[in-house]
Amino acid sequence: MVPTPALPPAPRRRVALLILGFVALLAVGLALFHSFTGSERTLPVVTVPQLTPIPTTLTPLKIGLDELAVRLNGYLVTQTYDVAGPYVQPEAAMAWLGLLAVCLVYFLALVSTLARPAFVVGMALVIFLLMSLNADLLGVFDSLQQYFLVLALALLGLPAFAFHAFWPTATLGQRLLTFAVVVSALNVILLSQSNFSPAFTALHLTSYATISGAVAFALLVLWVAFENIHGLLWLNTQAENPGSRFGLLPFVLASGLYLGTLLLYYLNDGEVLILPNVRLDPYLLLLPAVLVGWLGLRRRAATYGSWVGYWPGAAHIYLVLVALAAGSLGYALATANDPLITAGRDFTALALLTCGGAFLLYILLNFAPLMRQRLRVYRVVYEPRRLPFYTVYVIGIGALGIVSMRNNFFVLNQVRAGFYNNLGDLSRLQSEEDPTNDGLALLAERYYAESDVYDRFNHRASMGRAALYRFRNQRQNEINALRRALSRAPSEKIPLRLAALFDEPSDFFDRQKTLQEGIKNAPRSARLANDLAQLYSRSALTDSVLFYQQRATTLSPDNTIVRANQLAFLVQNQELKAAQELLRENAPQTDDMALQSNALLLAQLTGDNTATGTSTLADSTNGLSAAEFGRLYHTGLRRLAAHDTTLLPLLNQAISHPDNEAYVEQLTFLRALTQYYGGRPVAAQATLLPLVIGTSPSAAYYQQVRAMWLLDQGLYATAAAYFAEAARNGFAEVALPRAYAFALAGQPDSAQIQAAVAAQDPNPTLARQGQRLRNLLTLDFTTQFPSAPDSIKAQYIVVVGAADANPMALLTAAEAIETPTARQAALLAQLPRVLAAGNLEGVRAALQRYAPSPATKSAASSQWNALRGKLYVQTQQTTNLRQLVSTSYFAPQHQPHRLYFQATLADKPVDAARLYAKLIREAPYLTEGVLAAADFHVRQRDYAKAYDVLLKGLDYNPESVPLLKAYVIAAVRAGLAPYAEEPLDKLRTLLAPAEYATFRSQYEAQRAAQAAALAPWN
Repeated sequence: MVPTPALPPAPRRRVALLILGFVALLAVGLALFHSFTGSERTLPVVTVPQLTPIPTTLTPLKIGLDELAVRLNGYLVTQTYDVAGPYVQPEAAMAWLGLLAVCLVYFLALVSTLARPAFVVGMALVIFLLMSLNADLLGVFDSLQQYFLVLALALLGLPAFAFHAFWPTATLGQRLLTFAVVVSALNVILLSQSNFSPAFTALHLTSYATISGAVAFALLVLWVAFENIHGLLWLNTQAENPGSRFGLLPFVLASGLYLGTLLLYYLNDGEVLILPNVRLDPYLLLLPAVLVGWLGLRRRAATYGSWVGYWPGAAHIYLVLVALAAGSLGYALATANDPLITAGRDFTALALLTCGGAFLLYILLNFAPLMRQRLRVYRVVYEPRRLPFYTVYVIGIGALGIVSMRNNFFVLNQVRAGFYNNLGDLSRLQSEEDPTNDGLALLAERYYAESDVYDRFNHRASMGRAALYRFRNQRQNEINALRRALSRAPSEKIPLRLAALFDEPSDFFDRQKTLQEGIKNAPRSARLANDLAQLYSRSALTDSVLFYQQRATTLSPDNTIVRANQLAFLVQNQELKAAQELLRENAPQTDDMALQSNALLLAQLTGDNTATGTSTLADSTNGLSAAEFGRLYHTGLRRLAAHDTTLLPLLNQAISHPDNEAYVEQLTFLRALTQYYGGRPVAAQATLLPLVIGTSPSAAYYQQVRAMWLLDQGLYATAAAYFAEAARNGFAEVALPRAYAFALAGQPDSAQIQAAVAAQDPNPTLARQGQRLRNLLTLDFTTQFPSAPDSIKAQYIVVVGAADANPMALLTAAEAIETPTARQAALLAQLPRVLAAGNLEGVRAALQRYAPSPATKSAASSQWNALRGKLYVQTQQTTNLRQLVSTSYFAPQHQPHRLYFQATLADKPVDAARLYAKLIREAPYLTEGVLAAADFHVRQRDYAKAYDVLLKGLDYNPESVPLLKAYVIAAVRAGLAPYAEEPLDKLRTLLAPAEYATFRSQYEAQRAAQAAALAPWN
């Protein structure tokens, strides 16, 4: 026997125990935490969003009293479930290793205080642990030699032996400090010299420590296997008053109920319901057993004192064992290693049953008479008179061994399966980091196959193999692995993962079968019910959709994914009132992005102007999820009507983010829309330009949008040309706006042809509009116009007036319309034509009679003010023009007119040049402004600048006859006559022969004058 070391004073003695107790308590707490979170962290259930396009419209383009819809897609966000992983848990591995290091320090310090036999056994356990870690495989010195193992054994074994043999009087604190330094040094060497990262090193060590951890857990379970019966004995006999103590019968009944429950658990293959939907978990029975074992440890010293004294040995070693067992179990829970978890659960239940039964027999044989006398038997429970205490373990472990033998030692096989699962995860991680190394992938697959051999009900190995195949895009192998796992044992997560693989339309019935079998085995799974509802939403089985949606809602009332899918289904089936009612009952919160996105789309479809989107939008530093994209997209659409451009910085960042590649086209379009409706049409056209290039159907759609914008800006001829391009590339609904563009450009014959095409459109709304336009174009002004309703008269003037040779007659007809709204529409369309024809008095009279006050803030008033300004420019009424600019209202779309008027009024050439430059930069579509800017530079004899100005105008409006004429003359003046040839040929096709001949003569005269000016003087 080794002399007992000197004990420090009591307060200092408690410090080491308190620290170890805190570590053990922390380990138990982490194990409890991982029991709730481990599965979701390792095999997280993730959502798979789907975006379903839904046609919607923006603010319509008004042409007189008619409206042309600007069509685009909104996107319903629906979500199904998938299972990711299994992911490795390096944080849990590091925590487990840190716990192991602390326990190793304490264990070595304590073992060195024990007698020689106990010291030898303890050091043998340490050697077993170090050998099981296989640390040399990390390449600290040489991965083929065990140099690090030898070093660790020397650094840990020699000090332990020295304390044991030569310094037995050393205090526990001195021993702890010594071994803490040694273990820390070994950790530093291991982490610094390893060929792998610290995270991988931790995963490697914890994977190979699986067996050691299982042994520690088994030792703890066997130590406390009967402590619950011991606790029941204490409850029955602890009262001070003998009359308050329970007798033998209550103790036997309580113990029989406890053991009977465990027996049912074993006989029923681990399925015992103690409450509805609450199953018995032996791990919960282990907690009170550990607590009772700690409280009774001093009294139990009568059974182990000859080997290990209570202080400091047993008191500390017990907590070390608790910490190691909790750490081992916690890591298994953290990695969702179901063979290990199941093995621990089954072993715990069986050990509690056999040893608990043996301990009950021991109590009855030794202390039944005392219990009948209601004596405090718990005080002498370890002092038997008939049956010695060791028979408890002989009987309990013997029974445990017999049952295990009958089961072919399946628990040991499960431990091996868990071990190979950890090795498989480790190799899979290596193969993912080095995808070209097929050997690592084959090794991982082999480890998972070994795990399957030891435990055929092993879902964890199947999920690991599936993840291995998924990484290598082996879809069929992944399906086979998941199907094999599902055929062996039911699961909720595997059907979700397997169903997610059946993502093609042809996989409908495979997905249906998988989900139906899954919900049959997991009838309380809201996730499976949701996925079945989404599956049936692809079919005509509406009743099935509603049934499973209601089932999912009942099972998970607060599930926002289910609510978002319900809303999407109602919107998709055009049940908008029902969708609004559902939304009133389930107002989306800030984090309900899919629900918010669908709610915004619903508001867009119903015209609800109160929904403008949340102020909390996506983080631009991260990529957008589908739900975040939908919310951002629909928020942007809702803000267009208010001319709100605050989203532009966020859109710019989102477009440039590499993770948003899937949404770049839609985000770019939204950016262009935001710029256009925010009063930046030139920037909008530049943003849209990459989308209009090409001949694809999507390019045709964006070509149509560009043409609609030009139509809105009054560039009718250019709009007609772009509509023709969209039609050539396959956009079907282009005939109606193209007909309007031709009509407003003064080409009624082409307009009638397109209107006839539009009248045959499959869309009944477009067909009605096309037929109405066709009737207007064929309306006889002399016989039919006088008897037509005011709305028809006004629209006739708007549409046909551009081609009429007598604008004053139509102006008179417009003034005769009695309905104010119709009259205003007709006047605003006809007065610019009268002004262009030179009848200034007619325009002035109409303005005085019908125009509202210049200060009135309305879109119509802004249009009247633009007309006033043009009149003042032509009549050179600078005073009136100056007053108009300073006091009148101009809407955002008419701000370029105000800039044009300011440039006209500029007194200094420098100011005029600056304003004209700004006008050309911001509004090259304003033909009057471009021509005025070119004339200004001609007056300044800056012919090159005049040429550049007209070139920019033609870039935006290439079909404008006035710009083409001015450009041809400017090219001659700038000495660039060859560049005028192509525009001349274009003018030949756009002008009547007589008009073209007149202009040609002007062109030739200008060329002659230019040649004479450049000829030498002699």
